[in-house]
Amino acid sequence: MRVLLISTNKIRVPRPALPIGMAYISAAAKRAGHEVDVLDLLWESRELKAVRERLTARAYDVVGIAVRNLDNLTFIDPIFFGPMTEKIVRCVRKYTSAKVVLGGSGFSVEPLSFFEYAQPDFGIAGEGEAGIVQLLHYLEVGGSLDDISGLCYLDGDGLFHQNPPNAAFDLGALEPDRSVYDPRYFEEGVSAASDLTRDTQPAIETLQTKRGCKLYCSYCIIRKTEGKGNRFKEPVEVVAEIQRAMRENPAVREFEIVDATFNYPLEYAVEVCEEMVRAKLDVPWYCQLTPNAITPEFVELLTAAGCIRVDLGTDALTDEALQDLMKGFDMARVLEIDRLFTASPIEHTHCIFLGGPGETPAALKESIRFTERFLNPAQIYANLGIRVLSSTKLEKQAVKAGIMKEGQGTFVPAFYVEPEILASRETLDFVRDSYLSHKNWYLWWGLGGQNLTDRSSDAMRSVAEMQREYEYVMRDKPRLKRAPKPTGPKPVSLTLGSV
Repeated sequence: MRVLLISTNKIRVPRPALPIGMAYISAAAKRAGHEVDVLDLLWESRELKAVRERLTARAYDVVGIAVRNLDNLTFIDPIFFGPMTEKIVRCVRKYTSAKVVLGGSGFSVEPLSFFEYAQPDFGIAGEGEAGIVQLLHYLEVGGSLDDISGLCYLDGDGLFHQNPPNAAFDLGALEPDRSVYDPRYFEEGVSAASDLTRDTQPAIETLQTKRGCKLYCSYCIIRKTEGKGNRFKEPVEVVAEIQRAMRENPAVREFEIVDATFNYPLEYAVEVCEEMVRAKLDVPWYCQLTPNAITPEFVELLTAAGCIRVDLGTDALTDEALQDLMKGFDMARVLEIDRLFTASPIEHTHCIFLGGPGETPAALKESIRFTERFLNPAQIYANLGIRVLSSTKLEKQAVKAGIMKEGQGTFVPAFYVEPEILASRETLDFVRDSYLSHKNWYLWWGLGGQNLTDRSSDAMRSVAEMQREYEYVMRDKPRLKRAPKPTGPKPVSLTLGSV
């Protein structure tokens, strides 16, 4: 079949992210014998015009729309991507008879709400490599929709079905199709406003070493989109993939491991680093780490393996906030890890949230003072507030705090910021002045031009307007009901090679 994959991601901060999810889907579809074209809307200023031109230039059987993010996850400057996706679906309907399939992590966090809002033919929630191959096979020869991994669809009675992930995806058996990447990703240019450690950004490649997560952070949905258990690539496969990617694209100078948390479990990260050392991999790289699983020996191994920068999922800078976010470590641990990396050649960044559950104005100020006195990161990357996602502890806290209404849903952006902090201009001025006084602290690119009180008020009005627009669009669209869960034996597990 002839397939068009559209990447809808428009986020450029801190730098444009390679559409690795779409690259995996392309690889799976091509390996199953299908013809794949791609359209990356990151580079298009007029998205619908680009979609229309592509659809009218060539006929497609299936159009897959990859939704990496529902929004930009930023309370201070919120942008909701749902409307653009809905318009793309309508554009596809107007210019082609192709089947429309939604997928990606943005779709997977709210599949029912996204399905009734955008009204595709199908969706795939969770990992899509096996599901897309099975769906294409179904569209060619027929069969049972119930057997397709992660498939979302409406039955003849208009009931919404969401199949469980019933197909095993071997992460080591398939590499992303890197031919889908636009060459502009690899142009060496000025870094984004939030990258405070460099004047230019060398071209990078990305890869995943594993999927799934065993951590329990109160706001996170990785376990929902990738699975609760970890599945790993063999360390020798990780190194071989890096070497091939660098060899095939001479423009690349560095690479990033894009696992949500590279060093959990620590034993696996150690094996990967040891294989890099063994293979004499001479390529600078960076990754995301949890302070939960860092030792002096691991920092030395990271250095030996060529790691030049780590982004730490610190999240908060008081013991109370860390406990509420279910991070599994305290401030003594944060200080210990900060000192370990300060003494090493590796740059480190603390990624944190300001104004999370239970954080008082006094506690927020004290956390900033503590940072100034005792921490020494290459940069701090902060967000005011936390994006609320469904079925998380944070969602329950937002309802209890009156930030969200019961049953409101989280398809439209909603953010947890402690009301007491938003109500304190003095506190918000303190935060703004503190971040502006440190060149290596980032909160928002426009911070120098507006105070946080007015900016927060603007943001809350924007979020409220997004909710109103959503409700207006949904007036004439049917609200979907879930089909009863099937009883009886579970479907037989399938692999990518079985269809």
